[in-house]
Amino acid sequence: MPRKPKKLPRGISERKPGVYWIQYFDANRQRHREKAGPLSSAQNLLAVRHSERLAGKLPERAIKKSLPLVKDLIADAIAASASENSAEVTYDITLRLNYMKKKFGNRPIESLKRHEIMTWLDGLKKKHKWKASTYNRWKAAVSKVFTVGIQNEKISKNPVSTIRRQQEANNRIRYLTAEEESALVAVLRRDVPGFLPVFIMSIHTGMRRSEQFRGMVGDLNYETKLLTVHQKKDRNKRMVRYVPLTSIAIEAYEELAKGKKTGDLLCVNSEGVMKTTAYWFKGAVDLAGIVDYHWHDNRHTACSRWAMGDVPLASIAQYVGHATIQMTMRYAHLMPDQHTKDLEKMMAFYAKPVARAEEQSATRSATGTFGPSMGSSKSL
Repeated sequence: MPRKPKKLPRGISERKPGVYWIQYFDANRQRHREKAGPLSSAQNLLAVRHSERLAGKLPERAIKKSLPLVKDLIADAIAASASENSAEVTYDITLRLNYMKKKFGNRPIESLKRHEIMTWLDGLKKKHKWKASTYNRWKAAVSKVFTVGIQNEKISKNPVSTIRRQQEANNRIRYLTAEEESALVAVLRRDVPGFLPVFIMSIHTGMRRSEQFRGMVGDLNYETKLLTVHQKKDRNKRMVRYVPLTSIAIEAYEELAKGKKTGDLLCVNSEGVMKTTAYWFKGAVDLAGIVDYHWHDNRHTACSRWAMGDVPLASIAQYVGHATIQMTMRYAHLMPDQHTKDLEKMMAFYAKPVARAEEQSATRSATGTFGPSMGSSKSL
């Protein structure tokens, strides 16, 4: 005959045979559970918790802290980005993290594991046919959620830190030909004339899009014709650099600065701060019949034209703010007759000794004297 279950005191339950748990409510009516052990221990612990509740002091171990949700840490990461980065960078991070919030937002952050994040990112890459660089930027945005959470002492680890970056192919050099530029300028002048100077400034300076959106009235020094570029990408470099402006770029700068006062942003739209160019640039590129060309290729266009104009690579690297000279070396093959010049300089080393030898030989013939030859014992 089965054993009749014994009646337990209120607030005590038996999870396993001989193992008892207590349940109680604090002053805020929050329910708590604790493992106590034997029945006698459970009864004593429950009495202690009731006394502590009446005294208004429950121990920390008795209060189970709720785990932060993914959506809460996403909000913290976006706020941190707004404090540290430009509006454009924060805008891009927000777009990516909104995808993450839609997928994982209501889950406790500690429950989100490495393999889930990696599977999700791999799925997005396959679906949208991402390149390695796009994948790495999404990974960095997701990683920032955990990094900020650790900094705010809300979590203890970052599972994304062990996901390897994908190797990027930084050998793309796509620049506008003169014909393509003429076609694109015609479309921009016809359809979105207010944005034409933004495009002109881009291909004449090689600025990153975020740097261009950071530009202000007063950045151009008319005496030196140097434009101040405000950079934030490389934290190990100066906050500003300088790039010379052509007469065409100066005209575009003045068009953007018209009607504004010193310190105002150059690149604005009807909503105020310009955050992207895709809504007007991509359509214009398509209408101009240009294939495989994106906004960042304006930077390649500037670097390529400088290289084809025989501007030293070190100067190009300085103008565009490359982190390493290796990034600039991809344009070296565009420099006019560079290999021919290098070969001539190498051969010049041999031309000089030959000339000196002929001169010495003529002198010896005229005087009838001969110095030590390569075959003499003195020369050995």
